[in-house]
Order: sequence, then C-alpha cells, then structure tokens
Amino acid sequence: MATTRVKRTFAIYRQEGKEGVIVDKTDAVGEAASQDYKIGAPLEYTAGTIEALATGGADTGKVIGIAVKDATGTTGASVPYYEANDYTLFEGTLVDGTGDHVLAVANLGTAYGILDSGDSWYVDVNNTGQKKAVIVGCIDPIGDTNARVIFRFIGSMQGRVLQS
Repeated sequence: MATTRVKRTFAIYRQEGKEGVIVDKTDAVGEAASQDYKIGAPLEYTAGTIEALATGGADTGKVIGIAVKDATGTTGASVPYYEANDYTLFEGTLVDGTGDHVLAVANLGTAYGILDSGDSWYVDVNNTGQKKAVIVGCIDPIGDTNARVIFRFIGSMQGRVLQS
C-alpha cells in the first residue's frame, strides 16, 4: 500500500573509502560570513570560504559535501561535512518542485537538480536543467509519495574530486 512520507532534508546514507567527517579549515579560510545553513545543506567553496549552495541549488557551484552541523554564523569557523564523492551515498526526499512526487521505477538512474525549501534540501524531479544528483536506489517503496531515495552527486558536480 502506497504511503505519503514526511519530507526530510539530506542526510548521509553510506560512506565508503574515506571514513568519517571532514573538518575543513585547511583548504579554505573556513565558514563564509553570515552563514545560516542547517544540517544537511550542500556546501560549496566560494572565494576561498565555504558556504551553502545558492537558494534553490540553481547555481553552477560544485558540491564539496553535506553539512554535518548547522552553520555557526562565525566567519572562518571550521566546517564539518560528509564529502561528496563517488563513494559517499546520501539520502534525500524526492519531490516535484515544491509539490509531492510519487516514486517510480523511471526515477532510478536519473539525474536531477536539488531544491532548497526553507531549511531543508530535496532532490527535485522538476529540475532537469541543473542536474547535480543521480538516484541510485530506493529507501521507501516504489509508489510512495515523497519517498526517500539514495543518491550521489554527479562527478562533474563534486567540488573536491579529480573529475571536477
């Protein structure tokens, strides 16, 4: 029986290769000024600092990872995150813009953009112009609304790997 799920922001699903959280203060100055992102936000390097992707994820920024904790709001603070690479899998809710989406087999293996809605981030089937994430598996069953899926960031959209 199909179920409508509560929408939840990005989280780590499984990490292979490198173990644990990266705390970035060496490759960049640290947290950019006036950051207010929440846990689960995709992060990018911008002008030597780390910040959340632009609202809606519609920018061309490359994701370095997903925030492990909320921003401190302190310029230069250390930023812990799970690295976006080919070995790290994330989980996220699949939505259609700001509306609901019913998970279908056709979603598997498909690349989509991401969406920032309030303080939560989702994989957006309505965004095929700013592809950043590819669906690699299901957590919730096919036919569920707002299902949780397993995804990874597309290689060309990863900010700390060789192919980027």
